[in-house]
Amino acid sequence: MGRGKIEIKRIENLSNRQVTYSKRRNGLIKKAKEIAVLCDAKVSLIIFATSGKMHDYSSAPMFEILEAYHKQSGKKLWDAKHENLYNEIDRIKKENDSMQIKLRHLKGEDVTSLNHKELMALEDALENGLTVR
Repeated sequence: MGRGKIEIKRIENLSNRQVTYSKRRNGLIKKAKEIAVLCDAKVSLIIFATSGKMHDYSSAPMFEILEAYHKQSGKKLWDAKHENLYNEIDRIKKENDSMQIKLRHLKGEDVTSLNHKELMALEDALENGLTVR
C-alpha cells in the first residue's frame, strides 16, 4: 500500500506544519548522514526554522567543507575575520571550561585529581575568600 502524492504548498494549519517540519527535517538529516557514509561524500546541512532555531549536520569539519566549497565555486563564505571570531569563541569556551573546573574545586568537588601544590593554592584561595568577607 503506497502513499499518495501531496500537493507541495504551504501547510496552513500551524500544528500540522510543525509536525511536518520536524519529520522532514529529521528525514533530511538522516539522508545526509546516509549519503555521507554510503558514498564517502562530504555533506553539510543547515536548516533554519521559522522560529530562528538552527539544526545542522556536517560529515566533516565545517571549515574543511567551506574550503572545498571555496575551491570548487570560487565563492568565499569564510574569511579571516570569521576565522578570528571562530578562534576567539574556541578560546573563550576553553577558558569557560577551566573556570567551571576551578569552581567545582572551590565547591569541594573533584579535588582528588589535584596535586599537593594545587590543593595548597585552593586552600589559600578559600582562606582569602573567608577573610575578605
